Amino acid sequence: MPEIITHYAVSLLISSRTVSLKYAVLLALVGLLPDIDALFRIHRWFTHSLIIASLAFLAAYVIALKLKPKASKLVITAYILYSAHIILDIFTAPTPIIWPLTSMSYMFKVGIDGIISADGVAITQNIKLDITPADFTQRPMIEGPIISETSLTTAVAVATAIVVERLMQKHTR
Repeated sequence: MPEIITHYAVSLLISSRTVSLKYAVLLALVGLLPDIDALFRIHRWFTHSLIIASLAFLAAYVIALKLKPKASKLVITAYILYSAHIILDIFTAPTPIIWPLTSMSYMFKVGIDGIISADGVAITQNIKLDITPADFTQRPMIEGPIISETSLTTAVAVATAIVVERLMQKHTR
């Protein structure tokens, strides 16, 4: 799975586009919510379904429109953050993205390799969709990386982009 820091960094980058950085830091936590299922030791449960997420956020959106229309923007952003988590996950392990429409989990494996030799340059692609039955059984434990070199690089890149953007905004004022 993408590490927690990757999910948070991506969510922070997205949320910082819609609210101030101060609030984006909090709003980005929504991007971690699909992994709440790990507390029940059932990872990639119904919390990783775009169907369930869409229904829940549609209800929240309707409520927001009726009670506080300005909050509907936050609901839309929260939905995007939540969905981005699920979409990132389908590239790392089988994910039940359209449960309950189907009891299958989906995983995309994507790779592009380049070869440079005396004969020239060649590019090969490897795109595969794995479909497996969803497994919602409780495990004795759930383990996984929290931070890796890749996730740390992603977090640093996102932080750098946000800082540069803020500095540029101050400079142009």
